[in-house]
Amino acid sequence: MKLHIGISLFAAVLAGCSSTPTQPLGERTFQTHCASCHGPMAEGDGPTAATLTVPVPNLRTLRQRNGGEFPTEAVASYIDGRSFPAAHGTREMPVWGPVFGATQRLVPDAESAEQRIADVIAYLRELQY
Repeated sequence: MKLHIGISLFAAVLAGCSSTPTQPLGERTFQTHCASCHGPMAEGDGPTAATLTVPVPNLRTLRQRNGGEFPTEAVASYIDGRSFPAAHGTREMPVWGPVFGATQRLVPDAESAEQRIADVIAYLRELQY
C-alpha cells in the first residue's frame, strides 16, 4: 500500500514537472513579450504603458476598429517590423520578427518567427470583443 502511494505521488510530481507547456504558445508569447505594455488582457493597460510617449492601443478592439474584420496582415506586419504606420510617430514597440527568428536559431526545436507571430494573432483573435 505504501509503495503504491509512493509511486502515485512520484508520478504526480513528474507530471507537474512536465516540459509540455500548459498554456498555448500564442498566449505564452503574448504574456512574455507584449503584456508589459498591452496588459494581461491586451487592453493597453500594462505596467509600462504609462511610461510611453504614445498611448498603447487596446488590442481587444482590433476587429471592432476595422469594420468587423480582424486585420491579420496589418497586425503581423507591425509585429514583425515590416510595417511602420506613420500615424504612430516614433515606434516604441519592439520589432519582434528578428527576436523570434534569433530564438529559432538558438533554441533547439523552437517555433519559427512566423509561427510565433501567427500564434499571437490567433490568441488576439480570441480576445476580441
